[in-house]
Amino acid sequence: MPSYMTIYVGGAKFIPARIVIFLLLVPALTELFQRRRWLCASDFFVCAASAWMLAAVLETDQGWSSAAALVLEFSGGYLVARAYFFGRWGLEAFVRVLKPVTAGIVAVAVLEHLTQHNVVAALMGLQSTGYEYRYGLLRATSTFPHAILFGSFCAVAGAVFLYSERSFLGRTLYCGLCLFGCVLAMSSAPLMAFGIVLSVYCYDRLLLGCRWRWHALVASLFTLLGVVFLVANKPISWIVANLTLDPATGYFRVATWESAGYYIDLSPYVGYGFGSYASPDDFFGNASVDSVWLTLALRFGIPLVVLILLANIAAFLPTKRTASIPHYQDAYMSNMRTAFTLGLAMFMFVGLTVHYWNNSWILWGIWIGIRASLKEESVAVVENPALYRQGIASIDRDPTVGQAARGFYASR
Repeated sequence: MPSYMTIYVGGAKFIPARIVIFLLLVPALTELFQRRRWLCASDFFVCAASAWMLAAVLETDQGWSSAAALVLEFSGGYLVARAYFFGRWGLEAFVRVLKPVTAGIVAVAVLEHLTQHNVVAALMGLQSTGYEYRYGLLRATSTFPHAILFGSFCAVAGAVFLYSERSFLGRTLYCGLCLFGCVLAMSSAPLMAFGIVLSVYCYDRLLLGCRWRWHALVASLFTLLGVVFLVANKPISWIVANLTLDPATGYFRVATWESAGYYIDLSPYVGYGFGSYASPDDFFGNASVDSVWLTLALRFGIPLVVLILLANIAAFLPTKRTASIPHYQDAYMSNMRTAFTLGLAMFMFVGLTVHYWNNSWILWGIWIGIRASLKEESVAVVENPALYRQGIASIDRDPTVGQAARGFYASR
């Protein structure tokens, strides 16, 4: 559902996704506190991030209700995903629903290009949020607030389909659909993110069976970043400037980063809440801040940026207890771990040039929650491998028993 569709309940403003999270939150918490479930490090960091947002906004006294909405969307989406998208059965259900959802969202974007109107807004009698054009072509938004958010969704969904589809035809169909969505959005960062996803997938398939391949990839990435930071005078600005199709957009983002960095230095711990932080004559200080990391730092301080970053990393960072997972050879769950790790990496990467809000902000929390559940499931494999193998075999023989076998994934 479009995030610009709002419903007021007792004076509180709700978008459709926020209502769903609110209704599922208590059942999700009940599910998570079952004896058979394990807590993950990312659970702590997400809770700490939520507490910091509320504490920081109390300190600045700017936008308490807005901060509470952000906490509900991000942490609520995370908790719901942790509770319900767990184990092989939960992941297969998620991917099964993601396919028609993605097809529908891209279809809406196609209709936008054909009609030059926001189809969903017109059907619901809502006011359109306006359009942007690049190279004379409309930038589709579909059901998202902005074209870059629509493109970001297509990029991370493409990572899931690359690894979840068992046939070449299925991968070509759904990944081609996601690439088409990125093209319709006409946005640099999602197109680059999709290219990275495809490159990493080819690299993974080429070196499949070499356990050192991920260490080599991470080492190469840090080496490249090290060279950039050593050579460039302003490395972050250089990276941001080279993530855009339109040079003017890149220069604007560089100026925004420099301006935002100045104001972050003035209030590094609690930020400025949702109030104004710049003088009226400061153009860049009052312009849109197109980076989720900068926006979070300006609103709630640098500690929140650190907590959100740690929540992402903790969701996929391997531990000693999960080191022997490949021994059990469940290809599907291994692929899902790679897919959602890649998706989180793209959320963090694209976040350098875009701020996530409403359904995209919720989606980020959901992605972290699913990856944390995959990590929890890995711990269950190590703790009770015999029961795990028995459950996998039963699902392979008869998929209809998947729901009944769901509990063994986290059994002690």
